[in-house]
Amino acid sequence: MRNPSDLGTTTAAALSRLLMLIAPWLVEVGAWFFGGLIALNLIVVAALIPVGPADTPILIAFTAFACALPFEVAGLMLLKLKKDFGDIQVADMTLQSFEAAHFPNIRTYFPLPHQQGLHQKRRTRIVLAYALAFATISFALTLTGVLATLWHIAPWIAEAALVAGFIAVALMVIAGVHAMPPVSDAERLLQSRRRRKRAPAADAPPAHGDNPK
Repeated sequence: MRNPSDLGTTTAAALSRLLMLIAPWLVEVGAWFFGGLIALNLIVVAALIPVGPADTPILIAFTAFACALPFEVAGLMLLKLKKDFGDIQVADMTLQSFEAAHFPNIRTYFPLPHQQGLHQKRRTRIVLAYALAFATISFALTLTGVLATLWHIAPWIAEAALVAGFIAVALMVIAGVHAMPPVSDAERLLQSRRRRKRAPAADAPPAHGDNPK
């Protein structure tokens, strides 16, 4: 029987490898996401400027959009730099340039050849983690600005938009669940074996000398 800790380590390694494989796709999707938020913010702010500080919802919307824009630009720049640096191999070009200039001991400032893969994976994880943080903050601020703008028009419109958003997310989750492949017979058998192994030993006969009540 495989140790649960070994299974957890194997799962973590598999997920890390999966993250590295889909990292280019995540960078592309993230850049599209940040670009869309930036465009939305600029369009709405341009439309709200003639309105001016009419009431509290408008002030909240202006504040939310103004605070969201720096996070969106930072996230977009982070992903673009990650992609561009990987495409043109900036580290290799830098090393070659300094070696051509006979800079002393330049290789000591760069990862060793057998460590470059680990360094690349670590950099990718860090970039994606910070991009996710930027995306979460900017999306929350943008959503706040949009709802405040709709609240300025009529409170019930903002409430209806919020309910529609929850319904859309719920439908997306349901669609994802329905799109999952059905459980195979082999998987059912494996799950059944795991349940039997995890079952408590309460049904086992008492040991010799025990006095069950």
